Amino acid sequence: MLILGISATTKTGSIAIYDEDRGLLGEVTVDIEKTHSGTLLDKIDKLLEWTSKKISDIDEVAVSNGPGSFTGVRIAIATVKGLFFVKKIPVYPVNELDALAYQVNMPGEKVVSVIDSRKEKIYYSISRIEKDGLKLLEGYHVAKLDDLLEKLHAENCDYYFSGDGAFNYRGKISDKLGEKAKFPLYSNIKIKASTLILIRKNYEKADIYSLKPYYLEKSQAEKEIKNGT
Repeated sequence: MLILGISATTKTGSIAIYDEDRGLLGEVTVDIEKTHSGTLLDKIDKLLEWTSKKISDIDEVAVSNGPGSFTGVRIAIATVKGLFFVKKIPVYPVNELDALAYQVNMPGEKVVSVIDSRKEKIYYSISRIEKDGLKLLEGYHVAKLDDLLEKLHAENCDYYFSGDGAFNYRGKISDKLGEKAKFPLYSNIKIKASTLILIRKNYEKADIYSLKPYYLEKSQAEKEIKNGT
């Protein structure tokens, strides 16, 4: 079985192709800020070419449905719908914050997944990997980084940080939390599409028609429409 993984929720996205018998066949990063739907399709085509596969060979898809960049998430969802609308293969929408926690691979430790939302905001969750899977200790939120750090500073425990927010604000996090803040290897701090593939069965399959982004706040355009601007 051949699985395609796609993440476009942050500035640096990822695409992967995984064979259940042979393992990971290929994985590439994508500059989402410079990407539109055609570019993402080009990257997928290139990866298929490098792995000597065709789009018709894909049996399942794991796609990050957010939270994250409104544009990036929409592009990823639209790309999946466009590619597999007729074939109707199983599609698994995976939460990006969960995937970032799994990627740390520190069972029993508390993980803070942080996605940079810009404008001084972040998306975050606090979780722990246990024997029976991921346990959310505090669900999915949008907040100011300073508010999150104040909350964590008041608690007497260590936290492993993951995500582009952890990378972008590492200095600020370390200054506030000191040795209580732990950071995994750089290669594990940003999302890998292969992670989405490996954890996809933890999520409900989505109907290709009803597949939609998961947002924690309204987009700027939606806010302007609501405010009449």
